[in-house]
Amino acid sequence: MEARRKILEQIADLEARIADCQRRMPAHSTPAGMLAELDELDEQLAVANRRLRLLDDQTEQPDERAG
Repeated sequence: MEARRKILEQIADLEARIADCQRRMPAHSTPAGMLAELDELDEQLAVANRRLRLLDDQTEQPDERAG
């Protein structure tokens, strides 16, 4: 499904951006802008994961929901 693939690509991109941000983060005296960037990326990742779960729930077969 195209929508699911796009969300998965977005999740992979966000995870890579979070990892990059964490690698660049100094051990001490982390700039506020970096913390804000990481927080924003984390929020975007949470939203994308919720969208994926909703999409998966909507595409379940009717007998799977009943069982």
